[in-house]
Amino acid sequence: MSFKEVIAVKGFWKSVVILGIAFMLIYNVIDLLFSYGFNFDEFVAEKLSGPMLFRFLIANILGGLIYGFIVTFLQFRSKLKREKQRQ
Repeated sequence: MSFKEVIAVKGFWKSVVILGIAFMLIYNVIDLLFSYGFNFDEFVAEKLSGPMLFRFLIANILGGLIYGFIVTFLQFRSKLKREKQRQ
């Protein structure tokens, strides 16, 4: 089972993006809850103002895509291994 085989499976990249977006949303809601006590105005003022906006976006996009890629890769690799064992 090679790396290229796993990432070439239909639906792999779509799953990476969907899981990455879900991770970003859940992570930011948890951060909003624990760090700001659901004070959305303070969260926006600190995270989305000035130069912090660029850092916030890059960190969320990279973190989400890395998380999505790792989890999706492991899921698809496991699925392909099970399918090959059945044959």
